[in-house]
Amino acid sequence: MHRIRKLMGQGFRAMGRHRLRTFFMMLGPFVGVLALILVLAAGERARRQTLDRLDRLLSGSSILVSGGSMGMGGGPHASPRATLTLDDLAAVAATVDGVVAWDPLLMIGGREVNWEGNTRNVRVLGHSERAPLVWGRGVSRGSFFRLDDVVSGARVALIGATLARDLFAGADPIGQRIQIGSVPFEVLGVLDVQGADPHGMDRDNEVHVPITTAMRRVAHTDYIGGAKILVTERADLDGTARAIGAVLRDRHALADGAPDDFATHTPVQARARMAEANRVFTLFLPLLAGVSIVVGGLVVSNLLVMGVSQRRGEIGLRRAVGARSRDISLQFLVEACVVTLSAGLLAVVAGALVLGLSAHLHGTSGGMPWRAALVGLASSMVVGLAAGILPARRAAALDPVQALR
Repeated sequence: MHRIRKLMGQGFRAMGRHRLRTFFMMLGPFVGVLALILVLAAGERARRQTLDRLDRLLSGSSILVSGGSMGMGGGPHASPRATLTLDDLAAVAATVDGVVAWDPLLMIGGREVNWEGNTRNVRVLGHSERAPLVWGRGVSRGSFFRLDDVVSGARVALIGATLARDLFAGADPIGQRIQIGSVPFEVLGVLDVQGADPHGMDRDNEVHVPITTAMRRVAHTDYIGGAKILVTERADLDGTARAIGAVLRDRHALADGAPDDFATHTPVQARARMAEANRVFTLFLPLLAGVSIVVGGLVVSNLLVMGVSQRRGEIGLRRAVGARSRDISLQFLVEACVVTLSAGLLAVVAGALVLGLSAHLHGTSGGMPWRAALVGLASSMVVGLAAGILPARRAAALDPVQALR
């Protein structure tokens, strides 16, 4: 142990004597370990945020039904086909066992909302009066629209907090008259803050209107985009989804073997899709960081090989005073490990500072992924050992007499 400490001391002294070479040797492992820490931290944060948003969208006892190719939550490229109707969902609720409640959904993108000359381009969503129960989102101010509003197709609206701030600039929006396109609406309330959806779209920058109003006065269609169906907690979600599919296939007169013109999504299916989407963070990007660590190890090896030639006199002197070949070999191995491990430790410190600063600036909770830090340090140690093998052998093979000349 004393011998290893002595060799490590010599390694640190060698780093101090050759600062520029040490800098380039440390650069590769430092960048690789730092990238590994930041990538895995970003991946874990993205995974948590995605699961939180997914839980808001699709609780453990609910099923989403969408028309055609419309994705969950209606992403920016959603393209529903005209297949689902309100009567379809009413038939599902009346026929399928275990259905507790349901709420239709029609998403209409890119509509201009105007108030006294202030204009914003937002999404318009059509819902029923059951939306607070089914989606768990009510209003923070004002009141939600009622069954009478849905039946009559009333021109009433609920707006998100972002739109309320940007459109009304401090004025109270409750009771104000806005225009969606050319149709006037009365603002009944401001929706609860929800943040971004699984596609990253701001759910607070939108307008909700009764589903019938959205169909007749905004989108001019007889079809809806989808619905969220609440079922009993004891229900078999996969079995219920199949039962829903059977009802819809029958109502749409689809022949045996014909593909569905709708889609159902359960929480298990949604989590599987999200896990597949997160593979880039959990697999591919860490592999790139690993490649950076390996490349850094090659740089360390090449620079140490060059250092053997520059330190021939030092090696010859040590051999002349009794150092054995394996002592010289061990010295270079330890020096390589000291360099790469020091780079790894600096990367861990830098990663902790970057993540702490990011969490402070964005007001989020994010800690150091210590597993990634430990993997990075272990990788830097292994790379250091591997990088030191060739220069260690070359140094040990030098003839002491030739080295002293």
